[in-house]
Amino acid sequence: MAKHNISLAFSKEIEVLNSDIVVVVRKDSEKLGSLTLSKGSIDWRPKNARPGSKSETQLTWAKFAELMESANKP
Repeated sequence: MAKHNISLAFSKEIEVLNSDIVVVVRKDSEKLGSLTLSKGSIDWRPKNARPGSKSETQLTWAKFAELMESANKP
């Protein structure tokens, strides 16, 4: 089975202000892509994709919430 590595450790809540939070996602030590959390959106960039490329997915937080909620519906 594949091993996914994602690590975040915070002792208290951290508000995203002027700097985005970037989470690098790896599977069996190979980068799958990166997830960027900002005040306005959540973005997924696959490995080797350039910023702003067509392969990058950007969703507003409202659209992301809709997508997650619809994923749980039969």
